[in-house]
Amino acid sequence: MARPRFLLEDPTTFLTWLAARRQDGWASLDDVEVAQVFAIAATAALARHDGKELLHLAKATESGAARFAHALGIDEVLEGESEREPTERDRTVTLTRVRVRGQTEAVTKSIVNLMLPSQPSTDAANLFWFVLVELLRNVVQHSQDPAGGIVVAQRNDAGPYEGAPALQVVVVDNGIGIFEALRRTRPLVQTPAEALTHALEPHVSGTFVEGESGTVENAGLGLFFISEMAKKTKGRLLLASRGATYFLDRFHSANTQPVITNGSASDYPGTLVVFETALSQVGSYDEIIKEIHSVAAKRTPKRITYRWLRFEEAPAGVMRVLVDVAAEDTTAAHSFSSKHLEPKLLRRESVALDFRNIRVCTQSFLHALLHECVRLAWARKVPMYVINATPTVRAQLEFVEGYSLGG
Repeated sequence: MARPRFLLEDPTTFLTWLAARRQDGWASLDDVEVAQVFAIAATAALARHDGKELLHLAKATESGAARFAHALGIDEVLEGESEREPTERDRTVTLTRVRVRGQTEAVTKSIVNLMLPSQPSTDAANLFWFVLVELLRNVVQHSQDPAGGIVVAQRNDAGPYEGAPALQVVVVDNGIGIFEALRRTRPLVQTPAEALTHALEPHVSGTFVEGESGTVENAGLGLFFISEMAKKTKGRLLLASRGATYFLDRFHSANTQPVITNGSASDYPGTLVVFETALSQVGSYDEIIKEIHSVAAKRTPKRITYRWLRFEEAPAGVMRVLVDVAAEDTTAAHSFSSKHLEPKLLRRESVALDFRNIRVCTQSFLHALLHECVRLAWARKVPMYVINATPTVRAQLEFVEGYSLGG
């Protein structure tokens, strides 16, 4: 019987094999002819001895896949030991575990420098830096995998990649999965496939409820940006997470639509993300980001704008502040805000601003008074109340809020 080949152009073959091996309780890479780094990383994540072992991986040295896994440092990762030094710079990096937030930037820098040593400041390097930082941050913030995640990368230029060298980066964990992470703040999400679909939309995260645009540390844009990058660079994106898989393959056609499964195909017990694109397809990083920002703006719910300044009577017990323009002293306005308003908002305590004596004031004064307050109100998710404001002052305040929140 021919041994399988695990290539990203056909992830179903790998996921089906892995599901069968999980059912058996053990696997051997000697049964595999060829395996790209995504398959080796995903298998290693299940067999790690420093976490909950979900699969026993037998020692293997005979097949090409087994020898490649050994060169990637799979033995060290399984045992929780220090990662092996890479043997083929600009071809592969060894399997690396990431457990804490402080590792994210250092690991990303190391991978980009190893994979693109002659082009550390190119558009491709910038793009893959972005992808890796976002994916590693997701593992640390959301996976709840105590063993952390595994990251690896591979540069392919042979076989189907001849003439179009591509870089493949992989981040995998055995955490709670995307469906579980989202359903707590988005109860209308009923299936893992719906969760994957939502996760690829702008301003979606398990850290804040639907209709909001983010928290201090999370804007819910990471996976959205990564999926759009795959589309705009004719790349591939595999996202497999507890009950569903998403696979986009535009390597050969810019019009190919993603395939999403929901329980009808083998999944992954955690979250496996694989991003791959031909280096020649990257183009201008700045233009890619600009285009994705434009798409995000069109798809961002408008109800996100203008919600932290509330033009209504404040609840009982909220501290009231009588606003006094005081000769339009913007320095004094900012100082007052820093000393009296911002500390309240940091403690998640609302304030009520009373504009009863104000008919005319400049935009500069209101900006000095409220720019940082509006941002704090958004970040801490606590409203500020505005009472007795004329229509003109209200319009000026709405402008401050829109500007301060980037809307």
